[in-house]
Parts: sequence; structure tokens; C-alpha cells
Amino acid sequence: MDWGDNKPRYIEALHTAPITFDLEELGIDFDKVEDYHIKYGDLVVTFKDGTTKTYSNGDVGDVDYKYAYQETIFDSDWYEVEGLN
Repeated sequence: MDWGDNKPRYIEALHTAPITFDLEELGIDFDKVEDYHIKYGDLVVTFKDGTTKTYSNGDVGDVDYKYAYQETIFDSDWYEVEGLN
């Protein structure tokens, strides 16, 4: 096959590792939650009363390397190779 300038060079596989936050264990009543986000493994909760609280690293799971959830083939310039992804 003629790849031209788009010859495969890298295969990147992405895997996941879950972080679980037990709301009951943390004493969080989700009815009182306005918003939340997770950054750097910490759960940041903004409550409806305007307060914000950060909960450090929940139950960090192991990475399952058996199967990747996404695989991508790139050329030498890190562009996706057409027809292979």
C-alpha cells in the first residue's frame, strides 16, 4: 500500500483507571450539591449554600491493561493515519 507522507509510525493505546468517591462515607447529601468536578484526582463539590469543599483522592482503582478503550495510529508528525482508526 502506498502511504505517501502518512505512513504509520506510532500506535497509542489509552487505558482507564477509576477513582470512586463514596458519597455516603463522605457525608455528602447530593440533594444539597449545586455542582462538582474532579481535578487531579480530587473531588471538588460546590453546595447550594455557596460553600465549596474538596475531597482528596477517593478509592483509586488499578489500570486494566488487558484491553485499551481506544487505540489510534499516528504518522511521524502525530497526525492520525486515514483509514486505520
